[in-house]
Amino acid sequence: MEPLNILEEAENKSFQEDDFQDVPPQDIVAYNELRSCADLFRMYEDDSLNISPAFQREVVWKGPAQTRFIDSLIKQLPIPSLCFSYDYKKEDWQVIDGLQRISSVIKFLSKDSEWVLSALEDVDQRIANKSVAEFHKKGTDLNKLKRRIENAILPITVLRCDPSLESHSNYLFTIFHRLNTGGTKLNNQEIRNCIFSGEFNKLLRVLDSDQDWLSINNLTAPTDDRFKRQEMILRFFSFSDNFENYSVGLAKFLNNYMRLNRNLGQNSIDEKKRLFKRVVIAIREKLGNTIKNERLNLSLFEAVMVGFSRNLDKIETLTEAEVVEKFQALRSHEEFAEAKLVEGLSKTARVHGRLNAAIVTFQ
Repeated sequence: MEPLNILEEAENKSFQEDDFQDVPPQDIVAYNELRSCADLFRMYEDDSLNISPAFQREVVWKGPAQTRFIDSLIKQLPIPSLCFSYDYKKEDWQVIDGLQRISSVIKFLSKDSEWVLSALEDVDQRIANKSVAEFHKKGTDLNKLKRRIENAILPITVLRCDPSLESHSNYLFTIFHRLNTGGTKLNNQEIRNCIFSGEFNKLLRVLDSDQDWLSINNLTAPTDDRFKRQEMILRFFSFSDNFENYSVGLAKFLNNYMRLNRNLGQNSIDEKKRLFKRVVIAIREKLGNTIKNERLNLSLFEAVMVGFSRNLDKIETLTEAEVVEKFQALRSHEEFAEAKLVEGLSKTARVHGRLNAAIVTFQ
């Protein structure tokens, strides 16, 4: 395998790794309970159950899989246990495992749903190719089947916790990793978007659609960038603000930054938005012609962003040629030698070395 491929593999792995090795917090309480589909739907309608489908995954069950799950409920087949976290301070529930099943129930019980169940040979033919609207017509045989689904009982494992605590949020992060193993595996940023949903999470999504940002990064192939750009933005803010205190694993460091900034006020949001915009515009104007036809490795790209942010006033006054010269010097720095990068991307010494080199180079 070529060195660059080894480096790409190592960098891609950093978006998936869970570096939580501590003993689970003793004050997290786990217990089992049973809830009806009607009760779960009510919790969703009341906004007490957060399923976060738009943030958690890009890939969900398609119609046939959802239809088969509804069929399983009608036939009263055994259903695997769901897993929820319960924030006892805010009285909020979060789906950790079972999003696809819960989404199918909600889609079926919603009066405004336009879903038409799939015409499958292996399901009860009374429901095949039937619209959800038909199940909501009272007095019909299909309505009786709807009531059967409403009364169906689902087993749930509940983790009673306080996600505002670092130890609790890191433990939830690990649970997400361990339980979501089927289908398309969740990456770290998808999990963060579930646990730390809030104003900062919204900011990451907004900035990820910025046209200047999209124009300067060729981080991944189009089919392989599930939330990767959002994590790159998170890394930018985390390292720009606080990389000097980086001394733990990368996932933990990013988790903690997102936890602490989860509900930023509008002034802080605006300040971060302005900084990000200035940095990406500066990169586009000063380095755009140099990097537009190549895919920089992620370690170099994030170092450039941090180096620009720490020297932004000066960078904006330099000519394109002057900035390109500094960029080429950084690229040739020993901290960015492929052999050194591959030996430990997330090690404290390597992270400090790369970012310090970028800050000094762009001074």
